[in-house]
Amino acid sequence: MIDPLTALPADIAVLVFRKISLREIARCMSVSKRWCRLLENQAVLWGNVDMGGALGKGAAPLDSRLEMGFNHEEETNDSDSDSGITGKNSTTSAMLLYDENLKTIARRAGPAMWRVALRFSPLISDIGIRALLDSGCTNLRHLEIRANRKISNDVFKELVKNVGGRLEYVALSTTEVCDRVVQLLLCNAPNLVHLDLSFCRYITADSFPVANGSNFVFSSTSDPESDVAEAGGTEDSNIALDQQPVTEADAQANKHRHPVFQVDAKTLPRLQTLLLDGCVDVYNAAVPRVLNAFGKSLRTLDLSRTKVTMWTIQQIAASIHKPLQLEHLLMNGISIRMGSEEEEAMLLNDWLGISTPIVEGFIASVLNLRRLKLGGGNNLVTNSLVSAVARSCRRLVSLDVHDSLRLGAQSMLVLGEFCTNLTQLNLSGCIGCQDEGIIGLVNGCRKLEALDLSTLNITDESLRKIGSLLYKLERLFLDFCRLITDDGIKAV
Repeated sequence: MIDPLTALPADIAVLVFRKISLREIARCMSVSKRWCRLLENQAVLWGNVDMGGALGKGAAPLDSRLEMGFNHEEETNDSDSDSGITGKNSTTSAMLLYDENLKTIARRAGPAMWRVALRFSPLISDIGIRALLDSGCTNLRHLEIRANRKISNDVFKELVKNVGGRLEYVALSTTEVCDRVVQLLLCNAPNLVHLDLSFCRYITADSFPVANGSNFVFSSTSDPESDVAEAGGTEDSNIALDQQPVTEADAQANKHRHPVFQVDAKTLPRLQTLLLDGCVDVYNAAVPRVLNAFGKSLRTLDLSRTKVTMWTIQQIAASIHKPLQLEHLLMNGISIRMGSEEEEAMLLNDWLGISTPIVEGFIASVLNLRRLKLGGGNNLVTNSLVSAVARSCRRLVSLDVHDSLRLGAQSMLVLGEFCTNLTQLNLSGCIGCQDEGIIGLVNGCRKLEALDLSTLNITDESLRKIGSLLYKLERLFLDFCRLITDDGIKAV
């Protein structure tokens, strides 16, 4: 058998090996000593650290850390004292990356490392992250560290200051990052377009700057730290923050805020995606900050399961950037409480729905909307709101309004008439939607691929219409639809 590393020119052989994953390259190192030596010395092959594949669907579990090729002499029965996971007896342990593994990869890649994707990294600590810096891995464009409670904020700050200049994609979901890390990131990463902070429990509105003329001001609810110079801003203690807090919680937080530093608007990144799902300390005050700073470029905003309320609709309507570039607005599971009687009177009409001027302002700001999520038992999601969205946002392809009890046939007929490009629709729990509305919807939205009608009081008549018109339908959910029979299922 011909050795490809001998038969092919070196540059061609490298191109071939760049087509396979890091895990497969590590296995190739066990073919022979020559392969091990040659592959280990090709830094470009180790520049893409993507450990998500080991946990992906259909991936074979690693038998041991030996299989990864990181340490050929290491025994596989080591255990991690903090987690209690044993490498020999646990498949989970074998699939995780350890500090020593990351050290080895960093040493092999050096400045050639451009991507680190650790989608499940509970065992990586400060030691592993510092190894990246010690090995000169300062050209990172993609940084993804998820599900980690061991990496300290001091190390995150150090990492951001050293690699922020080239970063484009950052995902730190389910980590212990604080506002200060995010502030430094926004000041040190001018090329950043994607930021995922989902389920980071210490993130608040202070992560984002307040508009102050042509500049933006970062504030802190703790005493100002000594990071001003590193952040590239100038300290200013005479700046007013959040002039009009919209909830009592926001007002209380503002009493303890200190202006820390300000930056020029041109230095902020043109952020396109911001994910804050599950950040339980993010209140309404964060929304105008985000829109003012990134409204010209932001295309995806996820506020699901945060402490923001439906007052966000008014804040979007009042945005200074109109229309916004938003294509994906996700607000599942947010509260309907306004915070004060005056705000409630401004937002609501006599029928306890969102007033027409605010709805019109909201629609005027999100004309490019393609995906909207307002589900979660929100009583302010009414026929009038959904109908207004449907009439103006003709590009809408995905809509989630599950458990919206005030929706009925009226909004379904409007969706069928104007949103003919819908491919995903979640109506589970919308018990006001019955056969008339569903049939009208299906007559118009014939491109649907996923449809959730769980708990609706629909009959076989709706299912027959679905079966005859929705040829592209791949997923249909009918949980707890008590009025359907076997004949309806057969029709689908």
